[in-house]
Parts: sequence; structure tokens; C-alpha cells
Amino acid sequence: MVAGGAVVVLAAAAGGGYLLWGGGKPAPAHAAHHATSSSGLPTAPATATDATGPTAATDVPTDYRLVHDQAGFTLAVPRDWQRTERANGVFYTAPDQHGLVQIFQDQHPTETPREALEKTSQQLSHSAANPNYEEVSLAPLTDQAPGADAVQLIYAYDSKDVGERVKVVDCAFTATDGRQFAVLVRGTDAEWPHQEDIQRIALRTFAATG
Repeated sequence: MVAGGAVVVLAAAAGGGYLLWGGGKPAPAHAAHHATSSSGLPTAPATATDATGPTAATDVPTDYRLVHDQAGFTLAVPRDWQRTERANGVFYTAPDQHGLVQIFQDQHPTETPREALEKTSQQLSHSAANPNYEEVSLAPLTDQAPGADAVQLIYAYDSKDVGERVKVVDCAFTATDGRQFAVLVRGTDAEWPHQEDIQRIALRTFAATG
């Protein structure tokens, strides 16, 4: 709720809240959850299938693909981004390792999405792993939001792993089946607002499954 380039995600809330990008060592791989390593994408068994049919044809841009992920959701991601799964969620990562989408389900939520993102921002701002952290905005998200309580946090920091400043957009929400998810998109500051475009498409096509 965020790469030698090693990617590590920090717990955003006590008791297993949303997970966010930060610096540090990669989280260990587990059967159900993720991060990337300095040597490239981890080799994890594929647990997502490309969707076909009218939904994929009408709702997904040609340079994206709709995936039915066995972690319990469907959404669209950039076509050439590859999936991995670790203890901090499911990741779809760009070939250059800079851009990524992280999807995390909070198994035991104790806070609202807004409370979780407020705590996330506080923790990131006090972490040495996120130099020059800046909270850009924290506000309800109504456009294409998959849940009525959706809240979006936008923040930036100087990434030691990427080697330049990155900007992150993170949306937390309660899905129609009552589960809480976070969908986060990271990219470099120079790529902004491409992160928003990727997240908008992911949220527009998001559905909790399983």
C-alpha cells in the first residue's frame, strides 16, 4: 500500500494492514503473496490467465490484457508486464523493473481504507527507506472506483533501487463482496501521470472473484 532494483513493501497498518512500497531487502517469497529482486523478476508459477470474450474486447485497451488472477481478482494490466506473487501481494512488473502494479488483499482489516492509507503515509514519512518522502494528496476516489469507500493516496520519494525519484498512486477500497483491497501503481516521477492512467484502467476493470 511499494527493486537492485529490489522491491520491498512495508506494512502500512498494525495487525496486517495494507502494504506499500519502500526501500530495503526483498520480502521472502511465500505461496500466497511478492516483491522483485535485483537479478530481475522472480520465477514464480503463473497463477493468472488472460481473459477473452466481450468484456476483454470492449473494456480493455489494446496494449493491456485482462487477467483472471487466482489470488481472487480480475483486472487489466499492461500487456507486457509480468506477474509474480509474494507475501506482500501480487505484482505485475514492467520489463525495466521501474513500473509496477501491486494488488493486496487485507485478510483481517481493522481499519477503514482511509485510516489505513493515513497510517501508511505517516509510516512512510518516518522511514529512512523513503528519502524525501512527500504526500502529494489523500482524498476519496469516485471516478471508476470499485468501492464506495475508495480512497487514493499519491506520494513520491527518492528511490535508491530505481535510482531516481518515483511517484506512487495507491487506492484502498472495499469490494462488493466485502473484502478490502489495495491497488498500487509505481513509476518514475518523469513518467507521471502514466501511473494514474494504469491505475484508472486497473480499477475500471477490477472485480473480486473466487
